[in-house]
Amino acid sequence: MKIQCRYILSVAGFLGITNVYFSRINLSMAIVEMMGSKSSSNGSTTLSECPVFGSNSSQEEEERQGEFDWDQNQRGLLLGSYYYGYTAMQVPAAWVAAKYGFKRSFGYCMLIASLLTCIFPQLVRLNLYLGIVSRVLLGMFHSISFPCMTGAWGSWAPPLERTRLNGITVSGASAGTCIIFFLAGSIISWLGWESIFYLTGGLSLLWVVGWFYFVYDTPEQHPRIDPEERDYIIKQIGSHGLRSESRTPWRAILTSAPVWGIVLGHTASNWGNYTLNQQLPTYLTDILRMDLQLTGLLSSLCYVLQWIVCVVASWITDWIRSKGFISTIWIRKINTIIGLWVTGLCVVLAGYAGCNVPVAILLFLLTAGLNTFTVPGCKSAMLDMAPAYSGIVFGVSNTVANIPGFVAPQLVGLILKDSTIPEWRTVFWVSCAVHVVGSLLFLIKGSDQLQDWAKHQDLPEKIEKEKS
Repeated sequence: MKIQCRYILSVAGFLGITNVYFSRINLSMAIVEMMGSKSSSNGSTTLSECPVFGSNSSQEEEERQGEFDWDQNQRGLLLGSYYYGYTAMQVPAAWVAAKYGFKRSFGYCMLIASLLTCIFPQLVRLNLYLGIVSRVLLGMFHSISFPCMTGAWGSWAPPLERTRLNGITVSGASAGTCIIFFLAGSIISWLGWESIFYLTGGLSLLWVVGWFYFVYDTPEQHPRIDPEERDYIIKQIGSHGLRSESRTPWRAILTSAPVWGIVLGHTASNWGNYTLNQQLPTYLTDILRMDLQLTGLLSSLCYVLQWIVCVVASWITDWIRSKGFISTIWIRKINTIIGLWVTGLCVVLAGYAGCNVPVAILLFLLTAGLNTFTVPGCKSAMLDMAPAYSGIVFGVSNTVANIPGFVAPQLVGLILKDSTIPEWRTVFWVSCAVHVVGSLLFLIKGSDQLQDWAKHQDLPEKIEKEKS
């Protein structure tokens, strides 16, 4: 049985997003070793509210010497610097992908990003701000990834497969996070913190080679696609999945309440997810007193669950839609409530679990895993509302949604004066509040209907024919 090209594209996109997250998250693990553990403002070393995990001793852990003597604000600036570039370039990246095709746009940007990842250790050793600049540039070139893949489904995904295909691709974020957390601790312990940047940069270069061989912008351009699959995709998508020659309706997009419902839900989801993947290794190491290898293993389990939930929830959502049990918008709203309200509750409870490691880990697992219910929830709604402009809408959404990438670590740095459990509870309460508030507009104004501004004004007769 021949593998369908649209699923090859989804797997290629999955691996691309996985590599994006390898290079995005590697610093969250490496920085624990780069900085070591230092004295807090009250004169102690690692705080002794919790005993060292696996020991009954409540003695303070000896200070670990790191290579870099940065304070919490500098640490937060370095961790968040990636998101300055990533956020700023979302809309331009979506425009580039639409203009030049997602194949070349994603492929060439990943080539440059791979090289930036490989040279990061040399740059940050020369100067902290050279390291920050390289991470800003890395974020800029990675910004093309999600707009490219979201826009790709406007040409490749039949309507009742959109959530499924998009879910496979987007699950690369969870896969990349869980794999890097699982492996990074051991790799850094054996080979030094620099090695994780060389490894992730090299893997991205390998992916680029495969991407250019297997992927094409449209079914019509693909030289190896089965004619039956090509004709099926073209027939199912029709004119709504193809970009019109008319200009992008920016004003209508930017004043659409359903679009802003997607944007705010996406932003809330990212706030919680970025806070977790940037700060969880530090919480497990400094508060629950785990070593780096165990921290990596337990952090990775959160994202194994997230990966599984993303794929399974996306398939179940499309199955429910195909059976007509409930409307598309209602299943998307239910998914959004699970992904934001339930996870907000779980992360707050994790803070109140204190030194009870099994309970805290279970709650962190649920927080990370259930967050990806937003993928078949609010994060896929642009595929219903505006398939022809899904990449552009996603670019707008991802611009706002990645502001938490640099705001959240700076805010955490301000809250964590001594890295105590009460301070961490404040961090988690903020995350919960953002989740709930950010979901409200989508729950009230979210839509699954093709928007008037997303219809091809130059093809009215064909549209009317398709409706009938």
